[in-house]
Amino acid sequence: MPFSHCGTLIPRIGDEHVVATAWERFLQHQSVQVGGVRSVVLNSWQRCRSEAVNPESRCAPSVAHERVHQLLGEHRELCDAARPVLDGLRDILRECGSLIMLTDPGGTILELNGESRARSAGEGVNLATGGCWNEELIGTNAIGTAIATGTPVQIHASEHFCVDVKRWTCAAAPILDPLGRNLLGVVDVSGVKETFHGHSLALVMAAAKQIEGELARRDGILHARLLARAMDDFIRYGSDCLMLCDTRGRVVRTSGSVQAAREHHGVRLPFEVGAQLVALNLGLAEADRQRARPAWLQPEWLHPVKEGETVLGTLLVIPLGAGGHRAPSSSARAVAVGDGATDAFAEIIGESEVLQASKARARRIAPLDLPVLLLGETGAGKELFARALHGAGGRPGGPFVAVNCGALTRELLASELFGYVEGAFTGARRGGLAGKFEQADGGTLFLDEVGEMPLDLQPHLLRVLQDGQVVRLGDVRQRKVAVRIVAATNRDLLTEVEAGRFREDLYHRLCAVSLSLPALRERPGDIDTIVEHLNRSLAAKYGCAPKALNPAVRRAFQCYRWPGNIRELRNVFEAMFALSDGERIDAAQLPTAIARALAEHPEGLPCAAVGTGRLEQVEHQAVVDAIAHAHGNMSLAARTLGISRSTLYVKLAAIRAREARH
Repeated sequence: MPFSHCGTLIPRIGDEHVVATAWERFLQHQSVQVGGVRSVVLNSWQRCRSEAVNPESRCAPSVAHERVHQLLGEHRELCDAARPVLDGLRDILRECGSLIMLTDPGGTILELNGESRARSAGEGVNLATGGCWNEELIGTNAIGTAIATGTPVQIHASEHFCVDVKRWTCAAAPILDPLGRNLLGVVDVSGVKETFHGHSLALVMAAAKQIEGELARRDGILHARLLARAMDDFIRYGSDCLMLCDTRGRVVRTSGSVQAAREHHGVRLPFEVGAQLVALNLGLAEADRQRARPAWLQPEWLHPVKEGETVLGTLLVIPLGAGGHRAPSSSARAVAVGDGATDAFAEIIGESEVLQASKARARRIAPLDLPVLLLGETGAGKELFARALHGAGGRPGGPFVAVNCGALTRELLASELFGYVEGAFTGARRGGLAGKFEQADGGTLFLDEVGEMPLDLQPHLLRVLQDGQVVRLGDVRQRKVAVRIVAATNRDLLTEVEAGRFREDLYHRLCAVSLSLPALRERPGDIDTIVEHLNRSLAAKYGCAPKALNPAVRRAFQCYRWPGNIRELRNVFEAMFALSDGERIDAAQLPTAIARALAEHPEGLPCAAVGTGRLEQVEHQAVVDAIAHAHGNMSLAARTLGISRSTLYVKLAAIRAREARH
């Protein structure tokens, strides 16, 4: 469906008729060619269609009064920090006839203020305390769209998806946790459409920043007290693995070997500072914390940290000393991996800033029931991220089914995806066979190398994604399926679209949300961590102790560019591990290409490229080498290059795009 995208942040009142016409054509599945419809609105309408939102919905649904009371308790810190900010704007907005409100991360209104006529009008669409303004429930609106996109947004009149909401204008900005950057809530200003003002967006953005600043100030005070009280414990349990969490279950500090905790006790937890553990969130009821507690976590490992009678947080002590080194049973391992309360991203190894940025975005994407397109080089860990998205999503107990679209012929791929009935073709199995879509019903279907899918097969895939129904080969019966799609490619699909090798409508259907994965050479600081992980895993596999690595081997691993990424590193290291005779891996076992990289740079990482090459090649090398020297610290790399971090990410994206084309 071709659209004319307009990327402005502020709606234009003069475009209202144009937007209304585009909306009517959109509902009729007609091509929308007119200008003036902003991309943030068009993308939201697409999501509404995917979620089957009824455009005739008259008002937002509401939660029960008891649930509102419970939510206010759970988000008490947010409400306390926001109240002075909202009170400061209340009188001004009353004069304008607007409402100002605060919602939880799901879009439920917790607090609302404004003059009585505006409140009465708002009640007609349930713009009131307890109203649920998630996009999936009431379509395009500033609250729901800010949650869906994670960015500030202003929605005016006809841009709303549902008819009765089109009388309104609204602006909203997400409030992010200063520590973990998770979504805490949304601040919104709304009024009837005649009250529209472009400054409303700047107003809510400033309010959100003020609230985040107040939360950061409060966190700083509380965390200083927490760390002071727990300092003796960090010394006392110095040989164990420790995790200190505040009252909301957020990780404040860690110590000890995370990998040993994973191997000895089957621990699967996010050990990054700022990650949140539901089981240690003291703001939740004890029953809710019990349900979220993974099976491997022993109650005696939890130590409350107190200041007088006030509980400041929890210290999790995972024993690694004498008696603590016990291998987890197979059942414990299964629970640790499959339990929805554990960290689905724990298997993605590395602490570099660029990887943490990808994991942070993935964590925000995971709960959204939207198709995800993973972009990255071969071997960069796309399936690992796909499994993590599934595990952290809304259907972690459902099946995860993977199919490689580039490894099968057209005929085999069609039968694999859609299944077939008995007699559909020569050699068809008696009784037929369910395809991958049916096998993944209630879970996630991972379409790897989707850019390799034959062009004539793409319309059939698009039809299933649009209708949620699959027809087996040789059959006429439609089978309903509910499947989340995660696709992956190492190609530039927009270039493929322009070349006519990939359908544009299928691209937009698959790419509701995209996630770029860094190549291994962009995070060299993680190589040692990955190697240590592989060393322990292979020791367990081959029934021996981990092997020592010659420093030259480590330097070689840092110098080499790893075109095959983590997959290549894993294969190389396993071959070296298996072929080394003693307890040490020496440079003699290095493959020729990696040994050559070490010979060219015997002192370690290569310096930035200079000479008479093309400017983009020199810039490419300078960017890659700066990141390598900074061991994946993007802020340090940006300072080395003399550019901002955002500019560095832009240049990195351009490099990946060029490499994907070649």
